[in-house]
Amino acid sequence: MKILWLSHFVPYPPRGGSRQRSFNLIRHLAKNHELFLVALSMLAESPAKVAQHVGELKRHCADVEVWDPPYEWRGIRWWAQLALSPLYRHHYASCALWSRTLARRWQQTLDKHPGALVHFDSIDLTKYLPAAHGFRRVLNHHNCESAMAERRAEIEANAVKKAYLRSQARKIAKLEREWCPRVDVNVAVSQLDAERLRSQSLSAHFHVVENGTDTTYFLPSDADPEPQTVIFAGGLSWYPNVSAIRFFTREIWPLLKDRCAGIRLYLAGRSPAESVLQAARSDPAITLISDPEDIRPWVARAAVFVCPIIDGGGTRLKILDALAMGKAVVSTSIGCEGLRVKRGEDLLVADAPEAFADEVARALGNATLRRQLGQAGRALVERQYSWEVIGGQLDEAYRCGLDKRACGRRSANPNSGLT
Repeated sequence: MKILWLSHFVPYPPRGGSRQRSFNLIRHLAKNHELFLVALSMLAESPAKVAQHVGELKRHCADVEVWDPPYEWRGIRWWAQLALSPLYRHHYASCALWSRTLARRWQQTLDKHPGALVHFDSIDLTKYLPAAHGFRRVLNHHNCESAMAERRAEIEANAVKKAYLRSQARKIAKLEREWCPRVDVNVAVSQLDAERLRSQSLSAHFHVVENGTDTTYFLPSDADPEPQTVIFAGGLSWYPNVSAIRFFTREIWPLLKDRCAGIRLYLAGRSPAESVLQAARSDPAITLISDPEDIRPWVARAAVFVCPIIDGGGTRLKILDALAMGKAVVSTSIGCEGLRVKRGEDLLVADAPEAFADEVARALGNATLRRQLGQAGRALVERQYSWEVIGGQLDEAYRCGLDKRACGRRSANPNSGLT
């Protein structure tokens, strides 16, 4: 099969949820299909760095093209357009990624690949969808974006930001209603997201292709973890992670310091926001690991992995990676929503600050519990969340995109999700 994959970011290196997901799915597909990648360069990286990423991606893809976006992401013009975006009919990101010049280039690319199945990796790319009329089209949803924007609006204290987020949520929902029924297959990361999207697009067709983890890269460590240590790992500028750290350090961390003498917290990830930097500066018991080259040694040395997410969407690859490393995980309900985990067996779940602190303290004080959770979590991801298993779900979705009759061939995974 020939696949033309349009991405709103360069899916390399595989760090962070979306890039990790896209890269590993591309790597899986390239084993059996001819895959052509077109990616927008959203990060302000040097040409040499982009060329290095392209070289790595070409190890898997038949060809890779990286295009500059209409204007620099988070540059002066980007912020200026963002300020004007309430006046736009469409949601901001879809406008920011499109230009007439890129539309012409996209049309030329389509003309070079007749008969390809075209994968659009985000609802933000819908302005490129009409040109692919006549092609089999697959639309991927890393999250239910409208629900994620609405959830963020609900907890936003600033009235202006709340109104803006609700406006964007409505505009994204309009795009979802308009385009989900018009593509051949929609791909969602969980049954929950598929149900949310389908509730507003009843005639749309969905396959669930879950998030996964590289079970050969993320492995349990033989070394004992440091006692009384907790880690949060993830992109430290991504707003759900920033709000999670704020919630944890303000509401949960003081309780844990009272209950667990000598406790320490590691915050590890890329591009820490100012509020994250301030949290680390204000408390000597918090260590910030900014832009680690390899996250695994830091996760390995901590006794407990926490995921105190209180907004956002999709499913958290950070939890799957931690489970793959055999770590005891404590998460909020939102943090682990959409994952087929058994609470109390694969991980611990709590939402209120007191209850979350109780579960972390319980895990820190009980090595047997940590070991049991780690073993169960590792077995779960080996069985259900390796990229080989998840890649098979995408293969099934693509077969359906080419021939709807293929939907009669359900996978062995009962949650592969044909809706």
